[in-house]
Amino acid sequence: MSELRMYVEHLFEGRVLTAEMIELKEEIYGNLVARYEDYVASGMSEAEALERAKASITSIDDVLAGDDDASGEPSGAAKEAPTAAAAPGSVAAPDATAEQPAPATVVMPATDDAAAATEQTGATAAGAVPPTQPAEAPAEKKTPWMKVLAIAVAVIAVILVAMVLWNVVIEPSGDHIEDTVEDIVDVSTPGAGQNGNGAGNGQDATTGGNNASTDATGNQPSYGDPEDQREYEATMALLDAIDAHDCTALQVYSGESQPSASFFESLPLGTYVAADDTASINATSFTVYYANVPEDIDGDAIDRALVYNAAAAFSVYPNLETLNITVQEQYDAPYDADSYSFTRGHLESAFANVSGDAIVQFNSSLFESEANWDVVRQQIDRHEFCEHQVDIAEIG
Repeated sequence: MSELRMYVEHLFEGRVLTAEMIELKEEIYGNLVARYEDYVASGMSEAEALERAKASITSIDDVLAGDDDASGEPSGAAKEAPTAAAAPGSVAAPDATAEQPAPATVVMPATDDAAAATEQTGATAAGAVPPTQPAEAPAEKKTPWMKVLAIAVAVIAVILVAMVLWNVVIEPSGDHIEDTVEDIVDVSTPGAGQNGNGAGNGQDATTGGNNASTDATGNQPSYGDPEDQREYEATMALLDAIDAHDCTALQVYSGESQPSASFFESLPLGTYVAADDTASINATSFTVYYANVPEDIDGDAIDRALVYNAAAAFSVYPNLETLNITVQEQYDAPYDADSYSFTRGHLESAFANVSGDAIVQFNSSLFESEANWDVVRQQIDRHEFCEHQVDIAEIG
């Protein structure tokens, strides 16, 4: 501590530096340095600790006076003794030892703060843990909040990265696959009056480029990705089932008062009817449950099948007013299933609007001939129409 060293040198200016005085000066300097370090350790700033250490001793006379008081002699006794011992008329030789008594121990006035700091230093040296200083308490309280803030920032960063990956990589990839199949479905779906031909066109894939639609010869595209190929084939198989279903299959059930599980088993998606969960609620309502529906089937194809089946049920059963349908996809739990409720009045109105009043009521006249039933099938080929009707019927 150069500043403390200069301060001690200033205290001893004008003093004869005997060996004892030099020893005293070094002892005072060491005590001031220790006092300064104790103040800093207690939480003081370096500047404040320096001033407090210097204020603890302002004059070397205070130290010498304190030492004389400790020995029980007045401070001027040592100086007067040589003069009394000298012979009259003679000049006494100066005695440095008598002039400047060397104190055995330096006694420095200590303030309350300095005493507390000294006690703390002694306790630390003895191995005891010093008491917590009030000045350090705020820092201890801030530390947990800084950790919480850092964790929160890290969590937000992870969420943002996950969102970017989903929006930029994962979702566009899934949308591309779905859009590809939908485009093929739109191009490949036969128009009205082509029932019976789809079953043969949707079963065997031939060599063709990805994203290619069925060409004029009936060839289908093949995909390098097996998952895309499965989705295409499953979707086309359902659409073919809709086109292959003719009116004679409906005529078999004409005259029955209420639907049955076997009726829905004869319609598209019939292989997935869960007979135990398919039953009549009352004279005007019926519930059909489709279970383990493959997730490879495109959603638009399922929408078309549901609207087709509802139109068929309302046409065959004139007393049926409400048809409740539940679709549980493969690997989904029952509580993840989608539920729909189609009503006769709404669906008749929707078909009347889209067909230009060609269909105003569901009844047996619609399946008396293939020509009449083809008018129904024409509306089913409008996937946006079917999607809208399913959205309206969806529960929840």
